[in-house]
Amino acid sequence: MITIPDDWPAFAAEFNEFKTLWASYQDGQVVYKDRSRNTKADFLARQARIRKRVFSYVNTSVPHWIDTRNSTFTDSY
Repeated sequence: MITIPDDWPAFAAEFNEFKTLWASYQDGQVVYKDRSRNTKADFLARQARIRKRVFSYVNTSVPHWIDTRNSTFTDSY
């Protein structure tokens, strides 16, 4: 997808924005984290898929409307 951007015209705008943002992070790193080591992000992503809607949330706590009873990390709130 990245090597032949013409094959993915819908991705072109996002990729250009990514390159612009990436340039502002001179010392930045992209690091892969396994889902088992990033449980909060994985939980939020699963909740978004279940609800079939997109949401963004930046905070140190989970929104009150997410049911955390079945979460494996409920003690971390």
